[in-house]
Amino acid sequence: MNGPYMRYLRSLLVIFSVVVLISLPKLSTAQVSTASITGTITDTTGASIPDAMVTLKSDATGIARTSQSNQNGLYSFDFVPIGAYTITTVRTGFQGQSQHFQLAAAQIARGDFTMGIAKTQDVVEVTAEMPLLNTTTSEQVSTLNEAALNQLPVARQDWTSVLQLGPGISTTVVGGSQAGASLSLNGLPPSGFNLTVDGTNATSNPEVPAFGFYQGPNIINTINNDSIAEVVIVKGVAPATIGGTMSGNVNIVTKSGGNIFHGSLYEINDVSAFDARNQFLTARPRSTFNEFGGSLGGPILSSKLFFFASYGGARISGATAVSGAVPTPYLISQSPAVYASLFKAYPTVAQPSDPTAITVQSSRAGSVRQTDSNGAIRVDYNIDNNNLLYARYIRSRPEKTGANITLINARKTTGASDATNLGFTHSGRSFTSLTRFGYNRVHLTRLDQGFGSDLEQVVVEGLNSGGAEQFIISGGFYTLDESVSLVRGKHSFSLGGVVERQNTGRTDFNTATIQFPSRQAFFSNNPSLVQITFDLNPFNLSDYQYGGFLQDNYKASSNLTLNLGIRYDYYTVPQEDSGRIFNRGVDPANSQLGPGFGPYRPANSMFRSDRNNVQPRVGLAWNPGSRGMVVRAGFGVFVGPHPIFGGPIDLVQDSASQPFRIILNATQTAQAGLTYPLPRSTFPDILTNLQSSGTISKDFANTTINPNFPDPYSMQWMAGVAQNLPGNVVFEMDYVGNHGLKENMTEALNLPDRVTGVAPKPAYSQFRYYYGGDSSRYNGLQVMLNKGLSHGFSFGGSYVWSKVMSYGQANLILQSEPQDNNNIRAEYGPAPFDLRNKFVGRALWMVPLNRWTHTDNRVGRLLLGGWQLSGIFTGQSGLPLNITNGSSSHPGDRPDPGTGSTYLADYHKTRKYLNPAGFSKVPISPLSKAQIRGGYLGRNSVLQPGRINVDASIGKTFSFNDRVKLQLKADTFNTFNHTNLSGLTTNISSGSFGQLSSATARTMQLTGRITF
Repeated sequence: MNGPYMRYLRSLLVIFSVVVLISLPKLSTAQVSTASITGTITDTTGASIPDAMVTLKSDATGIARTSQSNQNGLYSFDFVPIGAYTITTVRTGFQGQSQHFQLAAAQIARGDFTMGIAKTQDVVEVTAEMPLLNTTTSEQVSTLNEAALNQLPVARQDWTSVLQLGPGISTTVVGGSQAGASLSLNGLPPSGFNLTVDGTNATSNPEVPAFGFYQGPNIINTINNDSIAEVVIVKGVAPATIGGTMSGNVNIVTKSGGNIFHGSLYEINDVSAFDARNQFLTARPRSTFNEFGGSLGGPILSSKLFFFASYGGARISGATAVSGAVPTPYLISQSPAVYASLFKAYPTVAQPSDPTAITVQSSRAGSVRQTDSNGAIRVDYNIDNNNLLYARYIRSRPEKTGANITLINARKTTGASDATNLGFTHSGRSFTSLTRFGYNRVHLTRLDQGFGSDLEQVVVEGLNSGGAEQFIISGGFYTLDESVSLVRGKHSFSLGGVVERQNTGRTDFNTATIQFPSRQAFFSNNPSLVQITFDLNPFNLSDYQYGGFLQDNYKASSNLTLNLGIRYDYYTVPQEDSGRIFNRGVDPANSQLGPGFGPYRPANSMFRSDRNNVQPRVGLAWNPGSRGMVVRAGFGVFVGPHPIFGGPIDLVQDSASQPFRIILNATQTAQAGLTYPLPRSTFPDILTNLQSSGTISKDFANTTINPNFPDPYSMQWMAGVAQNLPGNVVFEMDYVGNHGLKENMTEALNLPDRVTGVAPKPAYSQFRYYYGGDSSRYNGLQVMLNKGLSHGFSFGGSYVWSKVMSYGQANLILQSEPQDNNNIRAEYGPAPFDLRNKFVGRALWMVPLNRWTHTDNRVGRLLLGGWQLSGIFTGQSGLPLNITNGSSSHPGDRPDPGTGSTYLADYHKTRKYLNPAGFSKVPISPLSKAQIRGGYLGRNSVLQPGRINVDASIGKTFSFNDRVKLQLKADTFNTFNHTNLSGLTTNISSGSFGQLSSATARTMQLTGRITF
């Protein structure tokens, strides 16, 4: 972002900064946790009515706010808590009117009034259905309300499982299993979104945005369902109020108390007796899942002070399917005795039909125990009609012990998070302000049971023992923000900003990684690569975000609204408390080697800060002559921060003389005489010997980040049309496009020459290099049809055709390395989350058996009333996968295309999906132990099998009176037990290459819930 474009944006930024400094006593911002309602008041001739008194009153709490229409007849209420409201207009000489509204988060509702000449003093109630159509902004908003979270089939009450009901939204796992469940919005990086609760940071991983804890020990994501009023996803051309993200925002709005006590109690049960057998197991493993909890809300002081509290507890006990490659009797019998302890870590299997196979894919039932406790409490205080204060606290304590393909390496993880949020809304005569403070703290400890016995990660021809680790991660966020909203003429202004501090730290101890290029090398104990990670003692990294925005929703005419905004965010460079950041620059005497070979940069300047983060947002909503139709279009720039997981973590060392990690090539490994085993106790001596012998220089290379490491950003655009249809149905069709830039690229540097085996700097180890060299492009057609609940029936469906292309993984964290650093263009291909076709449909039907049978007596209502059916159908094409060669010492190496077809037609029966004849191995150099060249097969050129799934639910509600109800519900997931195969082995050197190793069988859960 430079040139005339940047000069123009900087000029706008100066003007914007002056406005902010004049208007605000402190910085401010806004994520979508509240609603707005605006409208015009006219007489029967269409003339504006100024100075009309407008009152907005909450149906739940009785809290009322007042405003007046301006000279254009325009009024507005901003930062309105979600819920049901009655709005009343009064003006001397005119007939007063009132309407009822149900406001959702991120909604800008229209409430227009046409007032006739007064004939009586009574206020006339106007019946007006809240439109589902967004007629004021160009942003894409998806909302999950209580009905979606509690009435649709939702496995284990996990609200993240229904996020994909919205188009262009796909859940994924970032960083392999490293960072946890995350989200890709319109094909942009999964680690590029922003997760908030009530508008402030709520990630469960202090290093990268994620719903769950690092590597998922939790069952409940972020907050239990009973405290969720709505989940709102804002993507596309979002307003300037949305910041800290390059893709979009997910915000959870928590429930509040009211003047009437209300609450719930529930129990969920899922036992293996109700489930189908997993397709890869011969028996159904015993398992039990229980989730229980409840909520209570109500008044402490009527119409003044309210509370809402909830608790959710979950327990999993039993067995789960564990799959992986294990050594065969042939491998064990041919191997020297030094590997005996390694083989004992694996289950015993029979030799497959191939008498010389060294691995076989094994599936077994492994023990798993998991618990989670999640509680939340919120208090709202109505100081007076112009001042509202709330406080909210969430506490989460998950724990998990999970099985591994190696018998001795079960993993135990415990986590803890505490998140607090305070908010204050003030309504002045001419403006409304919202101030928020958030504190989110996360701690996690993880221990692999094989760590005590020094279980190394041994890799050979598809066999991978995984290694073991002792790991602690701790950190959190402090957020202070404020927003101010005001109406001037036809302009609705919002302006504000944010200050956020992030800090995180690790303690990390690992066993060694030892890789062999072939079974012969394994038999002779001749590794081609050795990775040693030295003990990393506790450290603390921190950085800041400073941001501000100005947004104007300008009603240019009665049927045209322009959304004009500008935003600026500055993200500081992370710093470590004790200065233990070591990032090497370019060697002045040998600049062609690039970063990583020169002197250390200052510890507080691992890379240069990026100040070019001006973000314009432009959109329009046009109503072309009919209130039932709207045309929307927009463009925006969105800048997000670098996750600390995406490079900065790897730059921390205990000292300048001790690296965090060294990766030794085949030549260095042979020179040092390193063989299996490599106990952790020998690591200090190994480093001393390597440096004293000159095999590794004391001036070694460690992970490096390019000093020019600009913040990642996206340019997004959209154009679409929406139409109201009869029956409370809305049809929408959008073209959505974006271009992600400065996304992370990770290369492996100082690799040995493929033919000679000589590294560019022989006394340096192999190391990672991060730079903002990846980019992505997304184009998608998104079609939606939604019907609001009426006559006991609602449905929705979306179809998306899209394409995401990139040079890497289109993400902001650790990436898979390219096979040729000098030919990045050859890496251009589908992104890992490139989903070409996807359809999702959902339906909820309150079955009217009483009406059909014409029974309205007590017995009839008891037996036939309250029945409901619901379901979710998902159909999608397969995601792409990359074919690699694990026997090559060069990471990222791929094979050549072969002469046969890529896919096998009978894979549903054989579980053999890829045809080995469709791929051809590239020869391995005897000196470098790497392929003699990169393969010609394209990156991510193989597609997994597609997926079809139906989840269904049947429920019965017993109404004891108007307030107390009991619901019994049965949910089935993969209802028809359709075999959706996954777990494809993509390492061409593996004996199980091309095989599918996992599937999801049908499960059922039973729920009992009392609400009052």
